[in-house]
Amino acid sequence: MLHRVLTKRRCLKISSILMRCTSNDVASASDAKYIPLPTFAEVGNGVVEKIKAAGLGHYAHVTGQYYDHDSTLTRNLVMKVNDSKDSDEFEPQVIMDAALSNSEMKILTNILVDSAECRYVSSGEIDCVGSDDWKYGYLLSPNFVLFSPDGLILRQDNQNRELLYLHSRPCNPVGHKVWMKDIENVYVNLSPRPWTTQTLGFRTLSDKVTLIEHDRPLDVSEEDLDKVEPTHDELGELMLHTEWIVKTAAQLVFAATSNRFKNAKIPLYVPRVLQAEVNPWVELRNSLWENQLADKLERSRSGYIP
Repeated sequence: MLHRVLTKRRCLKISSILMRCTSNDVASASDAKYIPLPTFAEVGNGVVEKIKAAGLGHYAHVTGQYYDHDSTLTRNLVMKVNDSKDSDEFEPQVIMDAALSNSEMKILTNILVDSAECRYVSSGEIDCVGSDDWKYGYLLSPNFVLFSPDGLILRQDNQNRELLYLHSRPCNPVGHKVWMKDIENVYVNLSPRPWTTQTLGFRTLSDKVTLIEHDRPLDVSEEDLDKVEPTHDELGELMLHTEWIVKTAAQLVFAATSNRFKNAKIPLYVPRVLQAEVNPWVELRNSLWENQLADKLERSRSGYIP
């Protein structure tokens, strides 16, 4: 069964979350890494056979970010995943990793829709910029999932969507359950300039939970770093390499508020340097997101889209 994963409600909710994120402080951005990936013409014909060989199960169709500024290609991955609540194992089995145009993405969507092996398909995003290796990703529908190539980090329960399973990971050594109603806020933190460490987590009444904490050095010159105030290019690099984690935080806020009483809100805290009034690249990105969400909403009326 194929689930429609993008709705008008989700579009509007995620957009509003990102627009009202709050400070937790008391390009052109430089080009993303670009190593050409296989094209759909090169690998597309083999997708059907690979899906048949992988067998019946949960499949994910995820996209990367900023694959190539000079074209309309987007990095697309199709993977078979295991998100059982009884196991930390995720073991994403990559079926395809290629650069696709918008029209080719529609063809791939139809392949997934028509495949008897795809019990259901989730969409999502991975944190790669350009053709970099990815370290984290999230999935939507039928439940929110946060994962790495090594395994699950967080999973929203399929039956009771007010329950989160936190799986054992280095920054969360003991797996346990958290009720959505107990989440007080979601936050993104950065280490001091040059902001090499990114952290995503949330707070409850009794605990502070770190979901992701990893180093992601920016491609910034020593000359820029020697200046008292961040340069335009430095702010652009920061926006580029934090987009995924900010978007993921907003998706977590959406998941945590979607079943609450009407007008319930959970604050999303981000550093001031990731807010539009401080970082002009963030303002530009927010306007692009609004346009993309509107476009996806229009296209989603015909069914599943990544």
